[in-house]
Amino acid sequence: MRGQEVHLRWGSGCEAMVYDATGKVLQGISPGYREDYVLTKNFQGTQPGVLYVEMACNHMFGAGAGNDIAPPDNNRTWTLIYANIAVFNRAKYNLMNDLEMLYGVANKLGDGNHIGMQAMFAANEIMNLIRLGQESQASAVATSFFADKTGSKAHQIYAMGHCHIDTAWLWPYDETIRKCARSFSAQLRLMDEYEDFTFVCSSAQQYAWVKQWYPGLFEEIKTKVDEGRFIPVGGTWLENDGYMPSGESFIRQFFYGQQFFRREFNMTCKEFWLPDTFGYSAQIPQMIKHCGIDRFLTQKMSWSIVNKFPNHNFLWEGIDGTQVLVHFPPGDSYNMQNSVDDFVNTQNNSLDKGRTNCAIVLFGNGDGGGGPTRTMIERLNRVKDTDGLPKVQMSTSNAFFDRLEEDKDKLYKWVGELYLELHNGTYTSQAKIKAYNRKCEFLLREVELQMAIAYASAKVTEAQKNTDMATVDTNWQNVLLNQFHDVLPGSCIEFVAQDAWKIYEDVYTSLTNLRNTYNTRIIATGSARAIFNPLPWQVRMVVFMRPDTLAPPTGANIQTVTLDATAFEGQTQGRFRVPNTFSAALVTLRPNGYSLFAAQAPSTAVTFQANSPGTGFGTYRNGIISLEVATTGRPYEKLFLNGKAVYNDYLGKNVQPAMFYIYDDVPMFWDAWDIADYHLESRRDPDWTNETAMTQVSTGPIVGCYKWSASFGNGSSIVRYTIMRAESPMIEYYAIIDWKEDHKLLKVEFPMDVLNREATYDIQYGYVKRPTHINTSWDMAKYEVCGHKWVDVSQADKGVTIITDCKYGFHARDNVVQVSLLKSPKNPDANCDIHKHFIYYAVLPHEGTFQEAEVNRRAYELNLLASNNVPLLATNLTGTTLPANWVTTTSTAVVVEAVKVCAEITRTIVVRLYEANGGAADTTVNLGFTITNVRECNGLEDAGDVVPRTGNSFAVSFKPFQVRSFLVTF
Repeated sequence: MRGQEVHLRWGSGCEAMVYDATGKVLQGISPGYREDYVLTKNFQGTQPGVLYVEMACNHMFGAGAGNDIAPPDNNRTWTLIYANIAVFNRAKYNLMNDLEMLYGVANKLGDGNHIGMQAMFAANEIMNLIRLGQESQASAVATSFFADKTGSKAHQIYAMGHCHIDTAWLWPYDETIRKCARSFSAQLRLMDEYEDFTFVCSSAQQYAWVKQWYPGLFEEIKTKVDEGRFIPVGGTWLENDGYMPSGESFIRQFFYGQQFFRREFNMTCKEFWLPDTFGYSAQIPQMIKHCGIDRFLTQKMSWSIVNKFPNHNFLWEGIDGTQVLVHFPPGDSYNMQNSVDDFVNTQNNSLDKGRTNCAIVLFGNGDGGGGPTRTMIERLNRVKDTDGLPKVQMSTSNAFFDRLEEDKDKLYKWVGELYLELHNGTYTSQAKIKAYNRKCEFLLREVELQMAIAYASAKVTEAQKNTDMATVDTNWQNVLLNQFHDVLPGSCIEFVAQDAWKIYEDVYTSLTNLRNTYNTRIIATGSARAIFNPLPWQVRMVVFMRPDTLAPPTGANIQTVTLDATAFEGQTQGRFRVPNTFSAALVTLRPNGYSLFAAQAPSTAVTFQANSPGTGFGTYRNGIISLEVATTGRPYEKLFLNGKAVYNDYLGKNVQPAMFYIYDDVPMFWDAWDIADYHLESRRDPDWTNETAMTQVSTGPIVGCYKWSASFGNGSSIVRYTIMRAESPMIEYYAIIDWKEDHKLLKVEFPMDVLNREATYDIQYGYVKRPTHINTSWDMAKYEVCGHKWVDVSQADKGVTIITDCKYGFHARDNVVQVSLLKSPKNPDANCDIHKHFIYYAVLPHEGTFQEAEVNRRAYELNLLASNNVPLLATNLTGTTLPANWVTTTSTAVVVEAVKVCAEITRTIVVRLYEANGGAADTTVNLGFTITNVRECNGLEDAGDVVPRTGNSFAVSFKPFQVRSFLVTF
C-alpha cells in the first residue's frame, strides 16, 4: 500500500498508542466507544510499511456495576472488537460528512424553515446523484449549499479544539501520562492535516510529564506552540479543586504553572481555565487577579440541579471587590462534537442575548482524553459561514476574551461564590486525603518560613538554599497534584487514593527532614530546649509534646497525659497528630521564631469536680469555661462561658451537644460526589453498642480530659477524648473513628444559644456568610457547604465557633451547626474511607463578634499547634540569641500568610499578607533582620513599585480581605 493513504481503525473500549518502525510516536487512539478513530500514514519510498500498536485498557478501574452509586466491578472486561488497516476513500468520507451536516441543518432548523427545507432538498439531490454513480457532482451540491454566507449580525462562535484529561479519576496518575501522549500526538497529526486547526490545553503538570517521558513529542508541541496552534491555557499547575485548597495553594498553582509556561514556551496565560470542578470560592477573583489573570472560563455551573445560573457572560466580583470577566460556554459542555445541534444550541442557549453576541465552543472528546477528531474538524469546516447558522471560526481563548471585553460594560455582575448545587459530598469523601492536604499545606508554610529565616540570617549558603528550594518546589508540586479536582474532592478510584496517600507520606517525610535540617542550621544543638512558633503573633497556650529523640521535659508545671496505652497509628510521623501519650505545658511563644521552653503556671488551674454517685460524671473548669458532663448512657455535655450557657436547643430538635448522628447517604446520581438534600430527613442516633463508662484521663492542673467510646452500625467504633486546656476558651475533641459503614453519613452537631440568619465560614484569605434559613430555593440549595478552618454563628453580643483541623463540609440551619465527618460511598472506590480516622475539632464560645474574639487566630493555633505533636528542639542558644519576630504586623486584622525565599531574585524573601476581618486596616510590617529594599509584587513574584521603609519596617494599608505580596531584599 505504498504511496496510498492508509488508516488504522480501532473499535474497542481500549486506548492505544501507535508507533512507526523507528519507534517514533505517530498518534494516540482514544476509546472506540466514542467514535472509530483513524490514523493516517502515507508510506513512501523505502519507508517500512509497519505500525506498532500499544493497547491500554484502563477505564475498567472505576467502572461501576450498572450505575453511578454501585461499587466498581472488578471482574469487568473489555473486548477488542476489531483493529484493521484499510485504504481510505476520502471522497466517500467527505460525502458522508456532507450528508450528516445537511441532515443536521434540516433537522435542527425544522420543516417550517426555508433554509432547513433547502438543506433537505440538497441532501435528496445528493442521494439521487450517488445512485446514478455521479459522486463528484454530488459533492458540488453540498459545497454550493454551505457556501451561502450568513448575515453580519449572526452569532459569532469561537471554536477551539479541547481535550480535558482528568489528571486522575477512573485511572491512576501513571495512566494519565500515557493519555497525554496519546491525545497530544493525535492533535499534532491533525495540525499536520488542517492548517487552521487550533487546540487549547491546560495543566503545566501534563506538559511536564510529556517532556519527561516523551521528549520528542514535547519538541513537536513546542513547535506548534510557537505557531500559535497548540495553545497552553489556564496558567495553573493543573485544574485544581475550586473550594478546598488554601489561598496559598491557589497562588502556587499559578506560580508553578506560569513558571513552566514562561520557561518552556516563553508565554504567560491570560485566563483561569477550570471547566470541570465542583464549585468556586468567592475569593477566586482576587487570587487570580493577584497572579495577573482577569479572565475565567468554566461550564460546570450548568450542572446545578435546583436553580439555573442566570448568565453565560458576566463580571464576577469576589469578597474584596475584585472583578474578573467570566464566560460559561452556552453549549454547557467542554466535549462538543461540532454537530449542527452544538452550534445552534450554543447560539440559542445564551442567556445574554443583546448584551453580547459571541461564545466559545470547546470541541473534542474529554475526561478520558482523546480530544478533537478529523470528523469534528470536517463538520466545522462545512458550516463555519453558512446561511441560517451562527458564524464559526477556529480561534483561541485570547481572541475570544478580547472580543468579549468590548461588551464588558453591558454585562451583569455576580457577587460572591459560584456555588454548584450538586457534588457537595466532595467536601467529605476520601477524608484521609483531605487531612493530609491540610497538614501538608501547613507544613510547607512552616518549612518555607524556616528557610527564609536561615537565608536572611546567613545560616545557609546560596548553593544549599538553591538545592533546598528545589526540594520544596517538588513537594509543593506534589501537593498541588493531589489537589486535582477528582483527587482532593475524593471522586477517584482506590488506586488513585493509594497513590495520593503515598505522595503525601513522601511529602511529609521530605519536609520533616528538611525542617529538622533547618532547625539545626538556625539554632544548632545542645542541652537547652526550644519550640518553634510559625505564627506571626505571640502565642500563649498549652502545648502537647512527645519528644521522640529527646528526653521528655520534667519539673514543675509539666503534666504527663496518657490517652491510650497503645501508640496511635501513624503518630511517629511527628506533628501529624496528637500522640497517645505526651507532656503538656503552658508556654509563651514569641512570634515567627523560636522560644526557649519554659513551662509556666496557669493563672487558673484546670480542675475536676465529680458529681455525687449516681447523679452523673462531673464538671471541668479552667476559670474561663466550664463543662458539665452528665451521663445517660453516653456523655451529655453542658458548656458555659463565664457562667453563661453556650448550648441551647431552642427549636426542640433534640440535638445532644457535641454528639454524633447518622444519616442515610444514597444520592440520586454520583455516589462519592453527592449528598442529596433528602438525607436530612434520615437523621438518627447511631445504634450504639459496647458503650464504655466515661474514663477520667486527666483532672488537671494543665489538662483535663475524659474518654468515651462505643461501637455502632456495621462494626464501626468511636473513641472520643474531650479536652480542656488551662487558660483556653475552647473545649477540644479528639475523635478516633474506625469507619466500616455503607452509604451512611456521620456528623457531629452543636445546638448554639445564638440567633443569627447567617453563618460565617472561613475560606481562602477571608470568609463568606451563608444563610441558616431556607426562604428561597437559592437558600435551600446550600444545605451542605464548604468551609476551611472554622465556621461561626454570632449575634451582636456573643457567638460560637467550631474549629476543625481536617474537615471541609458543614451544614448550618437555624442555630444548629453540623460538621460532616465521614461518608461511605461505594463508587468509584468501594473501600472509600473504610479505615481508621483521627479527627480534631473544637468549640470556641466567645463574647462580642468573632473578630473581637480573634477567632481566626485561634483557628490557626489549633491547626498549627494544638492538634499536633509540637516538637521540642535541642539548642545551645539562649533566649536572647534565638531568632524570633521575623515578620510581624501591628494590626491583629492583618495575617502574615507566607514568608518564603524568592525564586528568582537573590537575597530576597517574599512576604504575603491579607486582611482577615473584613475591614480596612493600616499596619506596620516589622522584619527581624536588616533590610535594604521593599517592592510590592504579584503572586508570580514579578517586581512592582518600591515601598517606602523606615529602618527594618514598612507601613501598608489594606482594604477588606485584600491580599498583598512584597519582595523584601536584605
